[in-house]
Amino acid sequence: MTNMEYKPQNIICQNCKQSFTIEPDDFSFYEKMKVPPPTFCPECRLIRRLARRNERVFYHGICERCNKKIITVFSKESNMHLYCGSCWYSDNWDGLEYGVDFDSSKTFLTQLDDLFHRVPMINLYGLYTTTTNSDYTNMVSWLKNCYMVTYSDFCENIIYGSFVNHSRDSIDNMMGKEIELCYETINCSKSYKTFYSIDCESCSDVWFSKNCAGCNNCFGCVNLRNKNYYIFNLPFSKEEYETELKKFFPLSFSSIKDIRVKTQELLKNAPQKYMHGWRNVDSYGDYLNDTKNAKHCFVGFNIEDSKYCSFVTGKMTDVYDFVNFGESSSLMYEVLQGGDQTSNIRMSQWAITNCHDVDYSFFCTNSSNIFGCVGLKKRQYCIFNKQYTKEEYFKLRDEIINKMNENPYIDKKGNTYKYGEFFPIETSPSPYNETTAQEFFPLTKEQAISQGYKWKDKEERNYNIDIYNKDIPDNINDTDESIINKVIECSHSASSGSPTHKDCNHQCTEAFKIIPEEYQFYKRMNLPLPRLCPNCRHYERLSQRNPLMLWHRSCMKEGCSNEFETSYAPDRPEIIYCEECYKKEIY
Repeated sequence: MTNMEYKPQNIICQNCKQSFTIEPDDFSFYEKMKVPPPTFCPECRLIRRLARRNERVFYHGICERCNKKIITVFSKESNMHLYCGSCWYSDNWDGLEYGVDFDSSKTFLTQLDDLFHRVPMINLYGLYTTTTNSDYTNMVSWLKNCYMVTYSDFCENIIYGSFVNHSRDSIDNMMGKEIELCYETINCSKSYKTFYSIDCESCSDVWFSKNCAGCNNCFGCVNLRNKNYYIFNLPFSKEEYETELKKFFPLSFSSIKDIRVKTQELLKNAPQKYMHGWRNVDSYGDYLNDTKNAKHCFVGFNIEDSKYCSFVTGKMTDVYDFVNFGESSSLMYEVLQGGDQTSNIRMSQWAITNCHDVDYSFFCTNSSNIFGCVGLKKRQYCIFNKQYTKEEYFKLRDEIINKMNENPYIDKKGNTYKYGEFFPIETSPSPYNETTAQEFFPLTKEQAISQGYKWKDKEERNYNIDIYNKDIPDNINDTDESIINKVIECSHSASSGSPTHKDCNHQCTEAFKIIPEEYQFYKRMNLPLPRLCPNCRHYERLSQRNPLMLWHRSCMKEGCSNEFETSYAPDRPEIIYCEECYKKEIY
């Protein structure tokens, strides 16, 4: 059937009860993947995937095979059996040891969840063999000397970063690519010595700036292109610039507040492009670079002919409803964490490295034609980790799909999960508030529990504060190395006396330490010490980037009638332009 023979169809989401539309192109993709159309709307499907993604919450554990101490993203309450990376990837165990028969009297997803909790799981989502001296890192590869870095690749000497790639010698950055000596940046790329800045590309020696490209030696600037020696969007000679800049240094915590207020004043009258990104063709979403025909996608690059995809780090084509990774892959649907020469992956998590024709499976590599499997390596024609002949496999596969449709899993909210639906949130091994879902679609404890989701209360921490927040020196020059590894109070902690702690929903650790490499960076760059713990700093950066949601709006340039999908909600104060009007204004 061609696209012309399909018609748009409005569906009521069985989860949120809101209407959504399935377009002709969507039907063509579902037919290609041999899956039925979804019964959950795009947003509920995204939340469902994100609710299994614990990126940043770490626990201590023990490898059940070698008894080595490990760092893991699975808590004791998850009841997972954990192996360290070395043991999990070794040939000393085989996932087929855990194989079971399909029981037609039970729902498929119930049996799969039982298997998921019996097969050993790798402690972290990453390629441990490619990291060197990089503790507390997750969803990473090719890191060296990194600390508290997540979902990042090809980095060296990075501390506290998320979605940072091909970068080095930087601290506290989010969505950075090819950055060096950068601090507190969001969505910056190909930049050097860029600080407290957002949405900048190819910049050097830039401070407190937003939406600048090709700029050098700029301070507190907005929407500049290929400019040098500007302060708050005013031009200076090189000599004047250097003289004026000295007035702001050494930076102090209190002076940063004043600088940001002045920059915000500039932003009030500065138009913003409806979408963050560079070099995109026939695409919409946000934070996209070098994409073609990518629809309703967020945070990624090199995506082609795909829809409803997020957090993509490499070339990926013909994929729907995907989160995390994607390099060199195609034909994936409802997948969390897949990539590296994979194709024909459906309703699965962590299918990587030459996986093909995979359904409803967890943590499998180099495998093909598997259905409902966990932890398999280099296997084919397996169901529930049991080996079959090719003919037996396809016969049983069809039987199970029919049973899934006849006897579907029903969650606590009454949603049904026939073949084609991703895993229910209530079966996630991670509590909702420790997953990426909480970062972008936050719930209260009461809301999460009422929907049947897990929730983790804050664990009591035993520590003595060495430096209270009010006593942190305002200027880095008023500190010395004695502050390294001291217990410092987070300004969001209950004991700080700050009213902000009541509203903090950031997995606040209430106290933190400055590690040696971190202190040396602050000293070298003349930066004041942070007041927030790393978790609260991460959430502060999140609050400055747009949501994973879109609204239909019109260009605000007088006389322009262009319409678009944008992540700027209608009630936000920014002036939003279409790309054409934005370029005329900026260039």
